Amino acid sequence: MSFQDHIALEQVKSGEYSVTIHDKYWIVAGPNGGYLAALFANAGDLHVNSPERQLRSLTTHFLSPPKLGDAKIMVTTERSGRLVDFLRFELVQGDKTLLLATGVWGVEGASPSFPQLRMPDVPPPDKCIPIDRIIEHPIRLREQWETRSAMTPELTQDTIGQQRQEADLSWWIRPAEPTATGTPLIVAISDALPPPVFSITPQIRFVPTIDLTVHIRAELSTIDWPAAEWVLVRFVTRHVSNGYLEEDGRIWLRDGTLLGMSRQLSVAK
Repeated sequence: MSFQDHIALEQVKSGEYSVTIHDKYWIVAGPNGGYLAALFANAGDLHVNSPERQLRSLTTHFLSPPKLGDAKIMVTTERSGRLVDFLRFELVQGDKTLLLATGVWGVEGASPSFPQLRMPDVPPPDKCIPIDRIIEHPIRLREQWETRSAMTPELTQDTIGQQRQEADLSWWIRPAEPTATGTPLIVAISDALPPPVFSITPQIRFVPTIDLTVHIRAELSTIDWPAAEWVLVRFVTRHVSNGYLEEDGRIWLRDGTLLGMSRQLSVAK
């Protein structure tokens, strides 16, 4: 099954969708946050039902991790304007709301093409080390992605496992099974990789996400993004204090097109 199959929803009625939470994207204590946020992105696409209005921004708050099994996603249009629609989401299991989100779907607009955020100069995927040769502890989430480290100009066995002096990691990533590309996939990729703080701070072992915001920065109807294409991601944590940390992300196509930007706040344990 592909990623698109994993985020499939069934409409129960207007503004309500059913979903089955499965263990394919499981991490330490529950489903991966990017997978859960991608369910909201898919629900919003179905609810807006307009090819002219693309997801532009999605913020998800993680109140409590869902359990395996059936759940409902509730979607409400808070405001629909000439340029953008504002949506509100809840993921519910039983009588408990476990996730909240807000999202913006908007039409394409005209703007200057500067400034531009350029993609880092890194080795191509075929010259990079698979994640399984770097990180020993397997989790179900990692089975759903093909991932390679893009951290060093010469990737040899001698460089595996060297500790970096900054929480800044770059990776090539794509779904393990080719899938339809789109905004839900960008949302999922924004939280599909190990937190960069793990590379420099062994005292922090668990970073549950409080909220995740993803901004879509490309007009997907106008770009070439094949189903099996690699994308480059860079995640950076610059500040840890008072039990919390942030993580900023950038996601590029191989041709340098910026697909998305993300920021999440997490508890540092």
